[in-house]
Amino acid sequence: MTSPFSFEWTESEDLADINIVPLVDVLLVLLVIFMITAPIIAHSLDVQLPQATLAAGTRTDRTLVISVDRRGVLAVNEKVMGSIKDKNAIKRMEARVAQWKATNPQSPAFLRADRRIRYGAVIRVMALLRRMGIVNVGLMIERE
Repeated sequence: MTSPFSFEWTESEDLADINIVPLVDVLLVLLVIFMITAPIIAHSLDVQLPQATLAAGTRTDRTLVISVDRRGVLAVNEKVMGSIKDKNAIKRMEARVAQWKATNPQSPAFLRADRRIRYGAVIRVMALLRRMGIVNVGLMIERE
C-alpha cells in the first residue's frame, strides 16, 4: 500500500524541485575569488596626488596653515612663532590656533612641513593640534 505522502518521481512527470546545492557552490567560489582579488585591486590603483593648493571655494582667510621648516621653526599663517623645541613658541602657537579656532570652528587646517624635517616633529605638531581639538588636518604636499 502506498502512502499519500510518498513522493516518487518518474520520468514521465516534470521535476518540480530545484536543486540549489550547485548554486551555493558557485556563489561560495565567487565569494572566495572576490575576497582574494578585492585587496589586490585596491592596492594597485594608480593615484595621482594634486599639488599643494587649497580646494576650490576654500577661503584663505578662514584657513589655518601651520608651517614647519627644516630647522623646526613653526609658523602659523605665515607668522613665525619660533622653534618647535621652544616651549614659549609652542604656547604662542597654541594661543594663535585657539584664536583661529574660536572664529573659524569648521574651517580646514593644513600642515605644511619641509620634507627634510624629522617625522617625529610632524607628528608632534599634529598631536598638538589634536589636543587642541583640531582633528581635520590636511597635509600639504607638492608633486615631484
